[in-house]
Amino acid sequence: MALVWQPQEAAYLQLCQLLSDFQKPGANQALILQQLDQARHVADFNNYLSFIFSKGDNLPMEVRQQQQQRRQQQQQQQHFILLVRQSAGLLLKNNLKEQYAGLSEDFRNYIKGDLLHVLCHPERVLRHTAGSITTTVVGTLGLSGWPELVVWLGASLQGSGDSAALDGALDSLAKIVEDHPHEMDTRLVGASWGPAPAPVSNMLVPPLLALLGSLAAEVRRRALAVLNEMFGQMPAGFQAALPQYTEAVFKLATDESPGVRREVCIGFCQLIAVHPELLQAQLPQLVEYMLVSNQDADDEVALEAAEFWLAFCESDLGMELLVPVMSRLIPVLMKNMVFDEYDEEVQAAEEAELQQGQPDSEKDIRPTHAKHGKGRAEGGMMDGAANGEDEEDDGDDDDEAMRVWNLRKCSAAALDMLSNHLNDEHVLPLLLPIVQQRLGEADWRVRESAILALGAVSEGCHMGLAPYLTDMVKMLLPVLQDPRPMDPRPMVRIITCWCLSRYVQWVLMPPGSAEIAPGALLRRVAPENEALFEQILAGLLSRVADGNGRVQEAACSGLAELLEHAGACTHGAVLVPRLQPLADTLSKAAASCGRRNLRIVLEAVSTTCSVVGSRVLSQHPAAVQQLVVPLLNRWQAIGFVERDVVPIMEALNNMSVNMGPAFEPYAQAVFEKGVMLLQLQQEARAAQLAGSASSYDIDLHMAALDMLAGVADGLRASVEPLVAAASPALPALVLAACGDSASDVRQSAFALVGDLAKSCPSHVLPRLDEFVKLSLACMEVPALTEPNMPSANNAIWSLGELMIKANPATLAPYIVRVCEAAATPLMGGVRVSRSLQENAAISLGRAAMVCPDQVAPLLPHFLGPWCNALRNIRDDYEKEQAFRGLVAVVHKTPEPAVTAFPAFASAVTSWRHIQDEALAQALVQLLRYLHDGVGTEAWGRLVASLEPAVRSKLEGMCR
Repeated sequence: MALVWQPQEAAYLQLCQLLSDFQKPGANQALILQQLDQARHVADFNNYLSFIFSKGDNLPMEVRQQQQQRRQQQQQQQHFILLVRQSAGLLLKNNLKEQYAGLSEDFRNYIKGDLLHVLCHPERVLRHTAGSITTTVVGTLGLSGWPELVVWLGASLQGSGDSAALDGALDSLAKIVEDHPHEMDTRLVGASWGPAPAPVSNMLVPPLLALLGSLAAEVRRRALAVLNEMFGQMPAGFQAALPQYTEAVFKLATDESPGVRREVCIGFCQLIAVHPELLQAQLPQLVEYMLVSNQDADDEVALEAAEFWLAFCESDLGMELLVPVMSRLIPVLMKNMVFDEYDEEVQAAEEAELQQGQPDSEKDIRPTHAKHGKGRAEGGMMDGAANGEDEEDDGDDDDEAMRVWNLRKCSAAALDMLSNHLNDEHVLPLLLPIVQQRLGEADWRVRESAILALGAVSEGCHMGLAPYLTDMVKMLLPVLQDPRPMDPRPMVRIITCWCLSRYVQWVLMPPGSAEIAPGALLRRVAPENEALFEQILAGLLSRVADGNGRVQEAACSGLAELLEHAGACTHGAVLVPRLQPLADTLSKAAASCGRRNLRIVLEAVSTTCSVVGSRVLSQHPAAVQQLVVPLLNRWQAIGFVERDVVPIMEALNNMSVNMGPAFEPYAQAVFEKGVMLLQLQQEARAAQLAGSASSYDIDLHMAALDMLAGVADGLRASVEPLVAAASPALPALVLAACGDSASDVRQSAFALVGDLAKSCPSHVLPRLDEFVKLSLACMEVPALTEPNMPSANNAIWSLGELMIKANPATLAPYIVRVCEAAATPLMGGVRVSRSLQENAAISLGRAAMVCPDQVAPLLPHFLGPWCNALRNIRDDYEKEQAFRGLVAVVHKTPEPAVTAFPAFASAVTSWRHIQDEALAQALVQLLRYLHDGVGTEAWGRLVASLEPAVRSKLEGMCR
């Protein structure tokens, strides 16, 4: 019999003291966190955390003595103990994300037992922290590894415990269903389920349905919320109970609790999206119910009711059901589109209006991260605990609060969706009188809602609004134009920027044109429409220079949309005559904007370069100088290694790619900065790994790699002198980054390897052996996890770029391992992204192109999956290279192509147009070669087995 784990008193006391010291005012929290992080490597450290979390009612006295006043001491002690215990729980949760799978079975069971104990603890904050840890464990084990939890959940939901157990069960189950919805279909065997395996949902859905009749409104709400969350996965037990669920939701429709009614509205939205047939008989009554709920005094109920119109439009139900209520629905939506009196977004814009010319405060500045590193930063191990908050109640960033989804925005989205699904005559006659009336109102909030409505219907009603387009644009432009905007309220200027940008695509469409798909290429823009476009551009540019940062932000977003439409509709030609004022305004904004808006201003600069293109920019060096120099000056002013340089580096990366040769006058300064910063970050990284004090910043590390890759991609062969001047240090730095433990760093590093291989291979091929090994390490099956997918994708892509530049004799020793690695994502044994499959297929083709003799014998192992991947790749030069390899190896080993003929034929016929005429001829010759090899009769049977479309195209190629 295994001994039950028991803590050692000295270690227990030491950990209690660390956790309690962390809570004390003035504590050196960084040092404590470092000590706790070092302790993570102790085998039973998580057991100690679990012990303190679950059995910490009797923490050591020195932890309790925080107050001298005897009367207050007990309350303060209990509160402090809760904070310490919750801190232990949060640290345990974060540790288990990475370590639970590697714990011994005894330690796992110990922690699971503690969690079941805390899930019904009298203190809510501990129960809910236990729920968060529980879902973390389920994410590793699955419910099949913890059937005792399912039994406990079922029993607690059925009321066999007290109210605390019910609360803990609802909380933990809600988190499990949200984080791991597929676990509800886990099949278990045992006394609780019967002799046959049964899904977990069979046991848990019935008691949840029973709780919908609870006398406690909060219990009804939470039980319904859990059931609503199951719609995403639709587990078997819930699917079977949908009729009972639907009946229960209808019964709760008039519940006195707004929280319950909110969940009712959510449930109806889910049903109409997934199983509308269950509502078919009551649809007219349901539409009326939602119309009433859309006017509920509780904004959250009204918001979820507004979501119903979105769900209805996306369903297969006939829109004719909504036509009779449109005369009542549009006024309701318009009423809900008016800003609340105390809306935080309004307050922020008005505050910014008063603070024009002042530096941005720290609270207004968004955290700056290199863009492709999303999801990298995790919350602190004790987020919220220091303030006694529930672990799950993380405070939103102020800026995110400005973008919260609310009733106003949902109502506008519903109007947008309705206008796209109903004819103009069902919307505009009802909407335009309201808009016209509101535009003349004294209350700016009412005027703003009218402009919001015009923007919302810009897509769906553009044909009906075409006769009014010019007048409408000219009516709105004075809101933006200098010397002083017509409307001084910032939110009116903000919404006008957005609204006008929504109509740009229709302004660029010649008047009287038949309706065409948005973004379709136009040969010519009518002169009067081009003049209107110029006025919109001028209006937006005037607001890019607005002293109110919130208005400037909206103007940059609107300008970006205008630029994209100009690119899609005219290939940027409409911008060429206006490049100078565009560059002038963006140059001044980039030099003077506050820190908060720096990224969005620079995104507008990057979009301009992308749309206008390198050919035009090469002819306008003055405009290029205006766009680039302010960024270099700002970098110099900010400081070399400050976090605020990340968006500048991202912009220089994008600009170098899109400017191409036009960027060359500035390339040396940018490249040298990038190499220097890469050197500093690599040294800081080494110090960090050695446990020394370090200023390492992963975002700066990634941004430096990305910027260097951008310069190499933009300049191509012209980058060679810059790389030569930075060698041999640069290849060594890139190699180190390719082997970094952080997936995001590897992703950026391998992107740079690929661009260097394309531009100046002589500087990376001498270290081919090391690059190949690091690339193959990323492609090993244990490494192909979801967080590692982007770095694996770039690793296999860069390996393909290296191979086509390498000497075949040098490459030959690696070919078998390269083919095995590239084939792994294609075989279906591991779940990978489509991008990784495509790049693996291309690299496999490049290996075959360079070393066909070594690859051909391996063909039987992967030809079918390889061809299946090749057929899904868009036509481009990389696909052509892959097919050259395919042709070469099938000529040498034709039998696998016959065995996997349907996949092979689908790949060969997947082309729309092959640019390389020699390749096109080679494919035809390969088909004839296969035909001659098997004979006419067998060939006929092979072709007859194909799908009709593939057969027809193949026969056309063989004629």
